Amino acid sequence: MRRLAPDPEIDDETVGFHAQQAIEKWLKAVMALHGLEEVRTHDLGRLLVFLGQAGVDPPPGTDQLDSLSIYAVPMRYSDFLDAEPLDRDAAMAMANGVGEWAVAQLRTPSS
Repeated sequence: MRRLAPDPEIDDETVGFHAQQAIEKWLKAVMALHGLEEVRTHDLGRLLVFLGQAGVDPPPGTDQLDSLSIYAVPMRYSDFLDAEPLDRDAAMAMANGVGEWAVAQLRTPSS
């Protein structure tokens, strides 16, 4: 994502897909850390609900993370995605913020 986002030749759907995937993987890593059941979904909002129900403090920018969920399945299945232009800087900031949050969670011994 970091290499693709600055390149204007790369479409928003590809950058959005990689931002969404990075966030999804970080959320699922924290879910595994807390012993939560593996969930087969690309819906970031749903993953955040599971974390919240387990009492895990949310990552930064939680209110905006689900906006990237639209990039998961359509890109995966090569469907056409009709979306507003992606704010690449915001997408990178969200992924980086969740990554930092997840690393902090993973470095902190769980109770």
